Amino acid sequence: MRFRSCIQNLHLRRLLGWIFALGAVSPAFSAEELHPQDGPHVDIRIFIDAEAVAIQLEMNLVFLDYLVDFPREEPARISSVEWPELQPTLLEFFERSHPVRIDDQRVLPELEELQINDPDLALLPLFPISGEQGLRKIRFRLVYPTNSMPSKVEISWTTFPPDILTDLVDPPPLDLAAELDAEGVRAPLLFTVDEPGLTWRALGGSIDARLLDVPESVIEPGSRVPVLAIMFFVAGGVVLIVGFLVARASSSPIPLVAAAGIEGVLLISGVGLIVSGVGTITMGGGTRLPDDVEAEAIFRPLHANVYRAFDYVEESDIYDALDRSVDGPFLETLYRTIFRGLVMQEEGGAVARVTEVRPIEIEVGDIVMQEGEDGLERPVFTVSCRWQVDGVVSHWGHSHQRTNEYFADWDVVDGPDGWQLTGAEIREQDRLEEEGHVEVGEEFDV
Repeated sequence: MRFRSCIQNLHLRRLLGWIFALGAVSPAFSAEELHPQDGPHVDIRIFIDAEAVAIQLEMNLVFLDYLVDFPREEPARISSVEWPELQPTLLEFFERSHPVRIDDQRVLPELEELQINDPDLALLPLFPISGEQGLRKIRFRLVYPTNSMPSKVEISWTTFPPDILTDLVDPPPLDLAAELDAEGVRAPLLFTVDEPGLTWRALGGSIDARLLDVPESVIEPGSRVPVLAIMFFVAGGVVLIVGFLVARASSSPIPLVAAAGIEGVLLISGVGLIVSGVGTITMGGGTRLPDDVEAEAIFRPLHANVYRAFDYVEESDIYDALDRSVDGPFLETLYRTIFRGLVMQEEGGAVARVTEVRPIEIEVGDIVMQEGEDGLERPVFTVSCRWQVDGVVSHWGHSHQRTNEYFADWDVVDGPDGWQLTGAEIREQDRLEEEGHVEVGEEFDV
């Protein structure tokens, strides 16, 4: 194809000269930091709902020429005469080379909303290798209809053009970052030559199914004491002693015989009370304070679930998921704090998706019983935790990653709804990694 032959014929010295010129034009950014970057690029968004599986693609003409053989008079443009042939060409390619199976059935796509942009040509210095061909983009949607919400979706992605920014002479296949929206959750993906596809399975939309299980408090059973039966046994013993004393004083066995009969009745009745449980009470027991190991095992899933809540797209769903792990008054504060930490200002305010949460240090503090607002004594403990959060924003087929490190003291309470976080004080916050880029804005036309 045209892109392959272009790469093969590029003279390395000329390329280096272009890259040097690029540095002169935009000294604040290296070639690796520019956005969108030179060479082939595609932005992949996948949506799964009850009506369809949709794949939204936005690619530059360099990527297009790697996908399909679409000859045209000017490589950097598609004329109005050539435009009608693009849709059937793309549709035939994706039907043949990128199959999609929904609930184990092959489904053919419909191609919708095919558009091409009108780029700002003043940005051409940012594309020394591919020129206007790298700046001009097309956008379209592949729609795979469904009759209901799928339980399983398999998508094969087999196109990986050369990553010329990594190695101009012997470029490796380009890894493609993507995003998946399904069941209200948005997740980052990465298509590679080694892992070229996606297999998605429905979880049924349940928030609890997406959260880690938090151990419950240990309830000590206490001791069951048959109080009424004991009273019967004591009374029988007293009657027997009295009968013995009266019989001895009167030198007659009758009082002792009568007392023995009464004692027997009381003894049998007491045994019956024990068997039936009547008059038995529980003494002691109740909620036991966790030890340090148990407290850490409680904190870890609570802490992880806080970030799992931010997998959801809608704010209401995030709040519902947070409510499982965070006490009401503290929920709003924690939401704002974590949301601010995920916003990438250098990405135009895009909210990063959490890819990993790594506890580095966890130290359990005091573990005590404390009276709650309802007047009941409840287990409470504190935790000092240092952790790292990886976040990623995916667009143009690549991702911008950030890692933040935090150190905070957390309060954990066993409330009416189980263990929950009720407060935190952040002591340290550091950004470990970040990336920058130049935003490129343009409007798309049909």
